[in-house]
Amino acid sequence: MVVWISGAYGVGKSTLAEALKEKMHNAVIFDAEQVGNAVRENYPDEPYGSIFEDYPLWGEFCRKLLKDIHDGFHKDILVPMTLVRRESYENIIGKLTEEGVRVLFLILEASHQSIHDRILARGEDEECWCMKNIEMARAAAGALPGGMHIETDGISVEELADRVLDRICRFSC
Repeated sequence: MVVWISGAYGVGKSTLAEALKEKMHNAVIFDAEQVGNAVRENYPDEPYGSIFEDYPLWGEFCRKLLKDIHDGFHKDILVPMTLVRRESYENIIGKLTEEGVRVLFLILEASHQSIHDRILARGEDEECWCMKNIEMARAAAGALPGGMHIETDGISVEELADRVLDRICRFSC
């Protein structure tokens, strides 16, 4: 199964994925950002926009790698990566589902202030790209189809991981 963890930049996707990996016996973390960096860095110029979803090959490569890992290694795959475009959702999540991969799409939510504070806590500043795009990502998360929305304000990472594990169990059992 693939567990795609989306939400605004800085909401806690990677932190949750690490906590889930510790609690799940058969899980790996798939770093879609590394795929995006490989795609972007190999173009001679930056022909697309500022997010990985602007690069058509990013979504295709992510989907193909996830399918290959799923089929070849039979592990649960945790993907902490923000999606903001419906086309990306359809081209990755939708196609994986069509190919027989069970995908649980989670959307982490938090207040603007909580996300702001989390971004600062990880060492970034007020003018960083993530900070400037909090509201865009929060709005986009609500516009994507499907997905389980999970509020993260006021709960520990441990409690959040337990809540998500409960949802994973209900989804996969």
